[in-house]
Amino acid sequence: MTTLQIPVDDRWLLRAGMTVNELAGELRDFLAAKLDESGRRTLGQAAEMAGQLVWSFMETISRMGVSVINMDLDMLKHDLAAA
Repeated sequence: MTTLQIPVDDRWLLRAGMTVNELAGELRDFLAAKLDESGRRTLGQAAEMAGQLVWSFMETISRMGVSVINMDLDMLKHDLAAA
């Protein structure tokens, strides 16, 4: 597994009232949620990236305002026709 490093000003971290580990977890969740939302990762892949079970990740992204069901109209029509 590859690890990315992101420089963060210590003053910002202090003002945010977060530890480095808390910030890393939050950024990992945001990145995974955005990759899911944009269709670049499936919900399961994004959950794995965030280090969460799918159900927990669904709750996490719901709290962020990200839709758990990420389908456009054509995908929805296709799924309904196949049902």
